[in-house]
Amino acid sequence: KVPLIVILGSTGTGKTKLSIELAKHFNGEIISADSMQVYKGLDIVTAKATAHEQAEIKHHLLDIARPEQAFTVMHFREVALPIIDDLLHVKKKPPVVVGGTNYYIESLLWKILVGESVKTEKSAIGDRRDETVASSSSSMAHIREIISKSEKSDLSVEEVQTFLQMSVDELNNQDSVKLHKVLQVIDPVTANRLHPNNKRKIHRAIEVYLESGQTLSEVLNIQRNSPGGCNLGGPLRYPNVVLFWLKCDQEILNNRLDGRVDDMMSQGLLNEIRLFYNQHVKPYEDSSCTKGVLQSIGFKEFLPYLSKFDEQDDEGIREYLEKIKDDATVESPEAWISLKECLESLKLSTRRYSKKQIKWVKHRFLGNSERQVPDLYGLDTSNVQQWNENVLNPAINVIESIIYGKSCNIKPLEKYKNPRQGLNEEVSNFCSDCDKIFIGEYQWQIHLKSNNHKRGVAAKHKKIKTAEF
Repeated sequence: KVPLIVILGSTGTGKTKLSIELAKHFNGEIISADSMQVYKGLDIVTAKATAHEQAEIKHHLLDIARPEQAFTVMHFREVALPIIDDLLHVKKKPPVVVGGTNYYIESLLWKILVGESVKTEKSAIGDRRDETVASSSSSMAHIREIISKSEKSDLSVEEVQTFLQMSVDELNNQDSVKLHKVLQVIDPVTANRLHPNNKRKIHRAIEVYLESGQTLSEVLNIQRNSPGGCNLGGPLRYPNVVLFWLKCDQEILNNRLDGRVDDMMSQGLLNEIRLFYNQHVKPYEDSSCTKGVLQSIGFKEFLPYLSKFDEQDDEGIREYLEKIKDDATVESPEAWISLKECLESLKLSTRRYSKKQIKWVKHRFLGNSERQVPDLYGLDTSNVQQWNENVLNPAINVIESIIYGKSCNIKPLEKYKNPRQGLNEEVSNFCSDCDKIFIGEYQWQIHLKSNNHKRGVAAKHKKIKTAEF
């Protein structure tokens, strides 16, 4: 049995190290599942495997997209699945999937995404209007019927049609709330489970309708009702999957992450971000961070510095850092103060993201009893001095037990009871007292019990009494 090996874990837990060791041991190849590392450039910022590491073991899905290119999870799946299938069924080698972008990994493990293929990067919905539902008379008649029956719709049939004839870029430039109103017309079920500010998912739901003529809710319903499906989507894609979750004490991890950011400076961070800025941001006068790698943690944190200071200031910082090695009383230049603030911002963003990654793993891999989930094995990387004992050797034992059908004394992590279990997480609730929208019964129940809600109710009652007086 050739297994698919998957390594999960927060940034800084040692995923790259373990992936290389396991790929060497089992003659496998590595597939990066990182939404930043698919882009060319910014090798230091995105913590890519070094040139030496890539020379040792074959790596896939690194440096395959241009920095400004829109590269989605569907693009990732489209490229990664053929590689995995070739390794498993032709080369008989174990693929080692590693990365911190968990929804990339989910797209490989489960049949959860809409669409069997993705458009080429340059194709746009508006360029194929004759083939889309936007120009279909039957579709527009259907939309006209929906609007006529709806008491809530603020849009006319003509306004909806205008939106549906827009290109991808034109849709991206629209206000999220307006797009949500369009979605309420064409797919009210999906609109009801998405917050009006969740522009990315709203845009994707509209795109599905334009490409297929089916609503996203219809497609998901088919997936969920297929054998092995659940509320999160379709069944498992591969039968032999080994999941490892690298865990680390949070305080140790925070210190590790901070040190990692500091090390980037000595590795040439300043040169890297300046070159990238001059090539991909400055010429276009666009620092909105809405496209490609600009959206990712690691570069946008430095834009305040890069936009205000230039190469001379970079050189001044390098000279200053050399001087303070001998004289700690040297006055800090303004540029260095600004860059330090950016570095601190990156540290904060990285720490926050690491906590978000942990929550994702717990919720998606351990907290859903309805889902087909392979056993998940926890490995503690807190003590790097005991790496072989706590991490590498247990991982090898688990994999060998799958390949050779041997018994294994290492037990998978136990599932926990998800507080959302049994609740409807695909419904929106509007609190008129607080003027806020909440998605899912779980968040709604928390809000109703919160002090913020109680204060909102009290303030509203006070306002009413004042008006009456």
